[in-house]
Amino acid sequence: MSHQPTRILVCMTGTSPQVVTETLYALSLREDPFVPNRLVIMSTADGARHARKTLLDPKSGQIFRLCRDYKIPLSPKDVTLVCLQGRNGGPLPDIRTAEENEDAADGILGTIRDLSRDPDTHLHVSLSGGRKTMGFYAGYALSLFGREQDRVSHVLVAPPFEYLPDFFYPTKKRGQVVITLPNGETVDAADAQVTLAEIPVVRLRQALPPALLSGPGSFTDAVRAAQRAVRPPEMSIDLSALKIRAHGQVFPLPPALLAFLVWLFESTYLHKHSLTCPKERPANRDYAAAYLEIYQRIKGPLGDTERTARRLTKGMDKGFFEETLSKLNRAFRKALGDDIARAYRIEGAGSRGKTYSFPLPERAVHFVARGDFRRQKHSGG
Repeated sequence: MSHQPTRILVCMTGTSPQVVTETLYALSLREDPFVPNRLVIMSTADGARHARKTLLDPKSGQIFRLCRDYKIPLSPKDVTLVCLQGRNGGPLPDIRTAEENEDAADGILGTIRDLSRDPDTHLHVSLSGGRKTMGFYAGYALSLFGREQDRVSHVLVAPPFEYLPDFFYPTKKRGQVVITLPNGETVDAADAQVTLAEIPVVRLRQALPPALLSGPGSFTDAVRAAQRAVRPPEMSIDLSALKIRAHGQVFPLPPALLAFLVWLFESTYLHKHSLTCPKERPANRDYAAAYLEIYQRIKGPLGDTERTARRLTKGMDKGFFEETLSKLNRAFRKALGDDIARAYRIEGAGSRGKTYSFPLPERAVHFVARGDFRRQKHSGG
């Protein structure tokens, strides 16, 4: 028996909880059905009250009426109601102020981020329901954290059933739900037309640093990280603080890795030659001397450099070169995420005797005073 992924429908709801059943109906009964085995509903405290009253009762709730009518395999244990939290730790009553908007954004983003961590889940996020900002935040969160298998949609209900408080989904049988319109006419829920419009999204997950993918982090943090992803690559190097800034992200580098980075930069732009990975034997004494000079410059006159110097006594060999290079590339991936780190990756060119050059143009690299990443002096100045 083949393993089936967990299919999760994520809905927003407010004072019109019908969008949940309308979306569930449209998804489950379309030509290429997405039948969820888990349903997550996000709402404010006010919306949560409406959801409990109309949707969630195991016997009379409209979700489970729909599931019984159309044999959708969802049970009460498969449905989660997420009440968004305010910054004071209590339920968010509504979304009317700037602070409440920020709290809602963080809650929606955090929920979708958590649901997307498991690679064995498929998410379908509905933008219908709740306040308009909730749908916007949900779509943006899916754009930030969504994988290739995840989707976004909006449910469409044809008149006169749109906005009718007593309409929840098209019934299988005529006469099951008959609704009286304000003008006195009656309509049968079985005649309703409910469709789904899928919305394309730009997926930015690979551009986010791993720390944001695993959380915590606010909606604003995630947006800033995504904005950094579209910047051209740039790097600032602070030798005294043992830190660099790349793509707006400041992170530390151990002296051994920082020295390797600077050595590669100086070789490429000051000495105008690329580096070739040395052989295991004989080791390259010139490489060792140039690297150690920079390493000692970074460590300072009182720094302990003996251990590294002893390892390079006979010169720099292939093992040291490749190990340090690998650690340096890994440090960039950890800080920036796989997608952005590609622009900073140090890779060899050529099929034999690969040569290595600094990955960025000289104009994109700056050396700064201790901790001052605002005043940037051009490296070539």
